[in-house]
Amino acid sequence: MASALRNFAHSEHSVQSQPRPSILLPRLKLARIFDRAFHAMADMHWTLLAVLIGLHALSTWGLMTLVGEEKLQAAATFFYWYATTAYTVGYGDLSPQTDAGRLITALWVFPGAIAAFTTVVAKVLAAIGDVWRIRRAGKGDYSRMTDTLVLIGYDPVRTAKMVDELCADLTPDQTLVLMTRQSLTELDGRIRYVQTESLTSTAALTRAGVPGASRVLVFTGSDADTLAATLAAVAVAPPSAHVVCYFEDEDNARLLGQHCPRVEIVLSAGPEMVARACKDPGSSQVISALSSHLDPGATLFSLSWPEGPSRGFGDLARSLLDRSATLLAVQSGAATTPTFNPAPDLAVQPGDRLYYVAAGRLDAAALAG
Repeated sequence: MASALRNFAHSEHSVQSQPRPSILLPRLKLARIFDRAFHAMADMHWTLLAVLIGLHALSTWGLMTLVGEEKLQAAATFFYWYATTAYTVGYGDLSPQTDAGRLITALWVFPGAIAAFTTVVAKVLAAIGDVWRIRRAGKGDYSRMTDTLVLIGYDPVRTAKMVDELCADLTPDQTLVLMTRQSLTELDGRIRYVQTESLTSTAALTRAGVPGASRVLVFTGSDADTLAATLAAVAVAPPSAHVVCYFEDEDNARLLGQHCPRVEIVLSAGPEMVARACKDPGSSQVISALSSHLDPGATLFSLSWPEGPSRGFGDLARSLLDRSATLLAVQSGAATTPTFNPAPDLAVQPGDRLYYVAAGRLDAAALAG
């Protein structure tokens, strides 16, 4: 009986000693507020930093006004003095004139303003470092870019040469983006890099800038990957984008051509090149030289004839010769293959594509004028 009474009294004392819910609620709110403030101070968010700088500047202006620093009371003058003090420039053209003002500057302005300035610099440098690390890891976002050239796929030997060829003909406004499954450590500074688990991921293709691309090149390690990646890229790319892909097997190329006639398909020309070189010695070197921007001399280019009056093929051929270029073929807008050496009086219409050999790319507008 005595033991039961003692247990009952102990339980009553425990219940009475526990805080009431009405008291716990404000404590929890205060704890939550302090916790958020602590993390905000630790992370030093931009909002909190701006508020602290504003409060420090406002309190400094109030103290300087209170001690009679008349030269520092005007808003523009005070901002100039406060900024040069925070930046540690210290031109010396403005400074406190009273002993109290000098003490406030030494004990309040210097620690607060300089600390704020160094924090801003540190955060900016950290943000730049984060962007650099994200891009280096292949996690950058280039979806807002336009007129980009996107290379999908990676080959340890061939991709490096393809990057050299593509960068040799890039305009200053164009950017080359490489999208691959491989994690690259030695990055080419001329390109942007997007790493993804799947070459068919819509999110990865968007991040690589395919929706705003003017050209998309698919060159992977297998025909199966090329087929899947090309279909995914066509679904994301704008209708005006020129999509090119490379196949080893003719059957795979034919399958894609049946479903995506807008895609330009490049087939491996190894056997044909060997046979042609056997019959016509040196033809392989000529074709290789015409295909590369890196080899000195002439290179094969194309241009779309701009809006305006039509021109005869023979007349255009003579105009190109005056510019040290040779006109080879023309392809009308409805044709699927070019026509070589057409009749001189064939009219070249706006939108027709001309193929020519020259040391550099020609301006279509200048040629038409």
